[in-house]
Amino acid sequence: MTTERLYYTDCYLRDFEARVLQAEPGPQGLRVYLDHSAFYPESGGQPSDRGTLAGIPVLDVIDEGDQVAHVLASKPEGETVRGEIDWSRRFDHMQQHTGQHLLSAAFDKIGGFKTVSFHLGVEASTIDLDSDRLGRRQIEEAEGLANSVVFENREVRILFQPASEASRMDLRKPTAREGDVRLIEVAGFDLSACGGTHVGRTGAVGSIAVRRIEPAKGNMRVEFVCGSRALRAARRDFLALSEAGRLLSGGLEQVPALVAKQSEELRSAIRAREKLMGRLAAYRAAELVSMVEARDGGRIVRLIFPAEELVEAKMIAHAIAKQPSAVAFLGVRSAAGAKGDSATLVFAQSADGGADMSGILRQVLGNVGGKGGGTRYFAQGAVAGEKLEEALVLAETLLGR
Repeated sequence: MTTERLYYTDCYLRDFEARVLQAEPGPQGLRVYLDHSAFYPESGGQPSDRGTLAGIPVLDVIDEGDQVAHVLASKPEGETVRGEIDWSRRFDHMQQHTGQHLLSAAFDKIGGFKTVSFHLGVEASTIDLDSDRLGRRQIEEAEGLANSVVFENREVRILFQPASEASRMDLRKPTAREGDVRLIEVAGFDLSACGGTHVGRTGAVGSIAVRRIEPAKGNMRVEFVCGSRALRAARRDFLALSEAGRLLSGGLEQVPALVAKQSEELRSAIRAREKLMGRLAAYRAAELVSMVEARDGGRIVRLIFPAEELVEAKMIAHAIAKQPSAVAFLGVRSAAGAKGDSATLVFAQSADGGADMSGILRQVLGNVGGKGGGTRYFAQGAVAGEKLEEALVLAETLLGR
């Protein structure tokens, strides 16, 4: 039993009639097999088509070698059924897949960058190139070359050749297929073995826009969009930049400079705030140390801070450690609704201290539970919120003063 694949020769076929050869239960629903089908099954990085068979929604289309399985929720009535392709989804995939051929060929031509994998996603598509470096110049050059072929509206042809003949042709990537090989030819630009669906002329791709590049397992991953997706992406970019310009009181072209200016102003403000916090922490530390009674020549500050003062608590701990013969056993309560209700422990001592903050923390955690670590002079850990007070009292006891 073999399914004749109608999309192999006519990617623009939107509806058809076929004979039901078999229907059997599967893990996702009923698998229906036809004598021929225009539905594309997921393969080669391209998702499967959607649509209806006899009015029943097609949930998935699966490639089973010689057969194509159509997954339905129920069995269609009658021996003959009418299939209708979800044309919006199909044409979108045709735009993206043809655009991928153009972009892959362009990268090959401008720098010998070979495409090792392709994925057609819901929002964007990606190709992985066999390079660990890809600069802005190469991206712009390949993108420009691919789009020039789109604008020239070149013919995209479907060819069938015996494998022995195809192997002697100028394929962008060699194929290991046997028998007749299906080839996609972009006139004067690219020739590739491919079983996917494609537009009839490059102009139907609309445009190709590279959106992002990033390393991926020793290769470079290029994210791109074509056609309607490129239009939607450009519209989103325009709206986002327009809103950013409005908020920054400038035009679209001024947004990068305005953002850079505000970022620098923010960094300066953060540095100034940190200096002020450091000075305040020093004052608070001196005050806290002066308020506790000296024991065995040293002073111990044991205090619990609210959740919103975690940063301040750490700075105060360091400031206390700058006081002579001082030890800080500080706790910070967990934020309201925080996952796990975890509180923070911060232990610190002066440079002339004889204790081991890391060792004391380990003993405390061994008794009340939690995790953490540090050095002889500074240690930090986390305990359950209800164990915070107990942990601080135990730490002071273990210090032995």
